[in-house]
Amino acid sequence: MEVKYVNWGLANNFGTHIELNKNLKDYPHLHENILKHELNHSDKFFTLDDLKQDITPIMLNQLELIKFFFKYPRSLIQFLPFYWTIKKGFVYDINLIFIYLFIGVLIFGSIFLGLYF
Repeated sequence: MEVKYVNWGLANNFGTHIELNKNLKDYPHLHENILKHELNHSDKFFTLDDLKQDITPIMLNQLELIKFFFKYPRSLIQFLPFYWTIKKGFVYDINLIFIYLFIGVLIFGSIFLGLYF
């Protein structure tokens, strides 16, 4: 699969190609493990295996990843469930949307139960 290097986000698998942040080249350990993670995704719209893969931690040096996010703040776009780019237009991550909806339901449900029971 073709790998394209971009200035934003961390990594995304679009089925036809993978986009990696170009600055990951300076972090070989992160680059290798993140690329492996993206290669394990399917090219389908949504699968439970892809969702499981996104919620399962990958073997990364978390301190190194945090340093990367601080040094390259445009990489934080990775945590947005949807965004706009000039080349692709509206881009969304269905797995992040489901994860955020699940977290939202848990928070809302906890607050609701805490206030009314």
